[in-house]
Amino acid sequence: MKTKELKEQIKKMSAEELNAELAASQKQLDELEFAHAVNPIENPMQIRSLRRKVASLKTELHVKVTAELEDKVKAEGVTRETVSEFLQKNKFAAPVNKKMVLRAISK
Repeated sequence: MKTKELKEQIKKMSAEELNAELAASQKQLDELEFAHAVNPIENPMQIRSLRRKVASLKTELHVKVTAELEDKVKAEGVTRETVSEFLQKNKFAAPVNKKMVLRAISK
C-alpha cells in the first residue's frame, strides 16, 4: 500500500479502530523481528514499513486523543486544582497524563 493511501486511511479511523490496528500491527512487527533474528527473512524492508505504519498509527491516535482531551477540558471547565479528579473521571483511548491536561488548560 502506498504511503499516501495509508495515511488517508489512518486519518479516517476512529480512536478505537486505531487502537485495535496498532495492537495488531505491533504484534505483527514483533513476530517479524523475531523471525528475522532467528532466520533472515526474504524481504527485510517489511520490517521498516511496519515500523513506519506503527509510528503513523501512534501519531494519529495521539492527535485524536489530544483533540478529544481539549474538547472535554473546555466543556467541563477543568482548572489546575481539578486535574486529578478529571483524570479519574474520564477514560481515553490512549494514556493521558497531568501534563497533557495542563497543556490543554493553557490553550
